Amino acid sequence: MRFIALFALILSFWAPASFADTPLEVAVSIPPQKYFVDAIGGKHVQVEVLVPATAEPETYEPTPKQITALSHANLYMKISVPLERAWLERFTNANSKMVVVDTTRGIERMPMIKGTDEHVGKSGLDPHIWLSPVLVRIQAMNIRDALIKADPSHAADYRQGYAKLAQTIDGVDGAILKTLSTHPLQQTQFIVFHPAFGYFAAAYGLTQVPIEVEGKEPGPKQLAELIDFAKKNAIKVVFIEPQFAQKAAKTIADAIGGEVVTIDPLQEDWPAGMTAIAAALQKTLN
Repeated sequence: MRFIALFALILSFWAPASFADTPLEVAVSIPPQKYFVDAIGGKHVQVEVLVPATAEPETYEPTPKQITALSHANLYMKISVPLERAWLERFTNANSKMVVVDTTRGIERMPMIKGTDEHVGKSGLDPHIWLSPVLVRIQAMNIRDALIKADPSHAADYRQGYAKLAQTIDGVDGAILKTLSTHPLQQTQFIVFHPAFGYFAAAYGLTQVPIEVEGKEPGPKQLAELIDFAKKNAIKVVFIEPQFAQKAAKTIADAIGGEVVTIDPLQEDWPAGMTAIAAALQKTLN
């Protein structure tokens, strides 16, 4: 009997892990999503990010290695960035068992705004919902529910992970409010190359004025309008994301005697990225 018990113990060390102990393979489009899934899923998830932090989600094309990795994914956490419109159908054709989760469910998306206040236009729906803590709470609930459905044996852990993330989201929201309200802002409008900050601006009473026109650099007429707008509103800073070229932003900054400041909406460390954006805006808007 002792021999049988010892043999069974040895087998338990060498036996392959059960499916329940194998991490879910989860694919996401951008780095901030990885932060959310990791925070909720912990050791029960393995996350693959398609768009590197240095690339543009609007134009990025997945590598053959990434597409191969997707063939093993259990879940794809969709966030409605342009990459998904171009590639998601091909991903699901290559992996029919992969479940696509719409993390934007329950969120009313706003239009992408282009141009100055005098020449406002709309260009599709804005996908940058991860830049609003209020909307991140909804995303996180969708992620939590999807993980529980895919792996109910660890439902308690996913609920606990969500609860901790919700506390972090509340902390980030509070920190941003404190940063932006420490000193009354002299102005609430800011010029940015790519219109990624609409939800952030709406959450904190600000207005973004984008340089980019329907995904393209502005022509001479648009540049002249923006320069005139900046001068009239005493704007001295032009914000740029590290994923985009600085030529047009530098042209405007030089014309208004200002400077170009980098803010990154794709930082994987979401709390640090959000508070850095708030700090940069507070400094320049004052």
